[in-house]
Amino acid sequence: MRLTHPAYIKLVFRTYQLLRSTPEFSPALKQPTPASIRKECLTVYKERPHRKDEPVLRSFFGPAASNNSFLTAIEKFPTDGFRAFVNYLKGKAVKTDDKNVELLAWLIDFPHRPYRYGMDIMLSEKENAILNGVDHIDENVSQEIEEVNDDDEAILDQPHENALENHTEPTVHKQIPIDYINPVGEIKSGKNVLIIDKKWLIIGVALFVSILSVGIYWRYDKSANCMYWTGDHYEKIDCAEDINDKVVFNEDRWKNFRKITDLSTITEKSIGVVHYFGNKNREFFTSGGKHPIETTRYLRVMTRYIWEKEFGSKDSLKRGSYINNNKNFQITNTKK
Repeated sequence: MRLTHPAYIKLVFRTYQLLRSTPEFSPALKQPTPASIRKECLTVYKERPHRKDEPVLRSFFGPAASNNSFLTAIEKFPTDGFRAFVNYLKGKAVKTDDKNVELLAWLIDFPHRPYRYGMDIMLSEKENAILNGVDHIDENVSQEIEEVNDDDEAILDQPHENALENHTEPTVHKQIPIDYINPVGEIKSGKNVLIIDKKWLIIGVALFVSILSVGIYWRYDKSANCMYWTGDHYEKIDCAEDINDKVVFNEDRWKNFRKITDLSTITEKSIGVVHYFGNKNREFFTSGGKHPIETTRYLRVMTRYIWEKEFGSKDSLKRGSYINNNKNFQITNTKK
């Protein structure tokens, strides 16, 4: 289908809202602050620095360094510069700049980023449900819910005082009714008056949307795919399978992340593209991010120094001459 710009913005934000309810989602994005967002940007850039994201990073953080890296630009970016983005995540901003939408798409690894006018894509069943299944999500609902607790205390306290002051007839064991003052509408029955408060209406809608959203998420994700590391690549499996160390399926990592077993494919052109792990018996991978087994450690990009040390001489070529004849992965095209 042809995805319009408003539909793209809606799909990105609703996907973020659903991901916030998942346990594996980044805490920095669940409870965003300007400082936590900058830290999250650094982490995401180190894990998956893709060229397709460079225009988005350039528009938000400014130009890259001489080595085409945005790490310095992100580190030096002032935290105040993230305030509009944080307001967007919290639903406080009705409208926001496109760069904020694209930065969110990058942080949550939205597969259809960045938006291109006239883009024609095939949405999954789950994405169609997210885009079209819930029509009442209001970008200001989350802000209304944050404010409602304080407002309710004032509303509940004031009617008690008014009722006691205006009540002239003696009553015995009779509960004084609480009138919620709001001009939205009222239903009268005898002496008791029930006035529907707008805040409670918003809470009701928000609860309905939340329950419906969680239902949609679990409906389409309860049998969602997972993947596990085989030793040199990821294999897709059902999450119900009894396999240790399985992780949530990531299509980009599944397609593009490989351990390079044929070291003869690593050339001078691989500098800045290939990543490695270790100091002595180095392992080489087709892209960056966390190590598939040592998940608390990150891979490093291969520099010219490492390339010359490992592959720039005959001795190093002998040292790296292990070739797996069953697999031949190309560095510049790792898609399955």
